[in-house]
Amino acid sequence: MPLKDSVPEVRTLMTGLMFGESPRWRDGRFWVSDWVAHEIIAVDLEGKSEVVVREPSIPLCFDFLPDGRLVIMSGRRILRLELDGSWAIHADLTGLSELGWNEIVVDGRANAYVNTAGFDLMAGADFVPGTIAVVTADGSARQVADGIAFPNGMAVTPDNSTLIVAESYGRKLTAFDIEADGGLSNRRVWADLGDGVPDGICLDAENAVWYADVPRQALRARSRGRRGPADDQSRSRLLRLHARRQRQENAASGGDRMAWSRRHDRRTADGSGG
Repeated sequence: MPLKDSVPEVRTLMTGLMFGESPRWRDGRFWVSDWVAHEIIAVDLEGKSEVVVREPSIPLCFDFLPDGRLVIMSGRRILRLELDGSWAIHADLTGLSELGWNEIVVDGRANAYVNTAGFDLMAGADFVPGTIAVVTADGSARQVADGIAFPNGMAVTPDNSTLIVAESYGRKLTAFDIEADGGLSNRRVWADLGDGVPDGICLDAENAVWYADVPRQALRARSRGRRGPADDQSRSRLLRLHARRQRQENAASGGDRMAWSRRHDRRTADGSGG
């Protein structure tokens, strides 16, 4: 008798998220940003939650440098939370795009990759392909890829060899080799998602990509090899997200959350209020 796909038991760790983005797992806690509340929140497996950052920015995407410091996208700048709780400007990306930047992911060499859509979606502008830029460990920033059909979630493989980006309008996951200087090369389709619209992504222990297929479900995709063609047959739906029900639950909860024990209200790098 063939085995059926099994889904682990799902339990709720917290409620009240209004617009969850940038999921990360670090130091035994699940980290997520709430774009509506302008907060970055960490929650442990017991459900104890903490607002770590408040930042009035949309998008509000973040990641961690190898030494543990938090970096967040704030308009056309990357801000860095120092270990003493102070803020610093990690990079100013004004010279690379007149638009704000979206997702950020950091590799094990402290290269921070960021992307921008290429057009103002909220203003109803016509579609223009987006770009990816890198901020290297020395703070220098440059564009490393273009022609991305609405770049969204990004992930780096554990060996720091490959960057994967979700092309939401391209309905695919695209991979690049990461060069020694942080540049990107050998662009290829990592997985063709058919009619899927990928948003946020993350890698699991088998280097398969979990991606949010907006607004319907969460899916898992695996490529046959780092340089090989996409394996469409390997995609298996493991978890369906009931988006409408979740929105109803969020509305009913009124954004109610647990009490938080620690807060970092964001201040600008010069020490003035933000």
